[in-house]
Amino acid sequence: MEKQSEERKNVQKCEASSIHPRLKVQITGTEPFFGPGVRTLLLHICEEGSVREACEKMGLSYSKGRKLLERAERELGYTVVERSPGGKNGGSAQVSEAGMQFLEKYERLEKELSKAAEEKFWEIFGN
Repeated sequence: MEKQSEERKNVQKCEASSIHPRLKVQITGTEPFFGPGVRTLLLHICEEGSVREACEKMGLSYSKGRKLLERAERELGYTVVERSPGGKNGGSAQVSEAGMQFLEKYERLEKELSKAAEEKFWEIFGN
């Protein structure tokens, strides 16, 4: 009997804490190709103007970053990042218009699913 009472206290303590659901939204075609990592990579490319610098900022190897972008482009069937080759003055990169549109839709989906998950969480676990 004491064990059940202790378990109830733990459940109540858990419910009163700041617990919440966290979703990882991943888009899949023939293979997974767009999730939080690619989203972050694209946002850093927007900031840095370079795939290499975006990868460095994430602690990601350049080859891994390129593979992530290539997979997304292969699955989507269009260019996600427009690149100009390096050289003496260095290269540059920017997220394509189509890439930005996909990124914005992904972020909207992520936000709406998180909101729905939060509501369902409190419906199920709420006081």
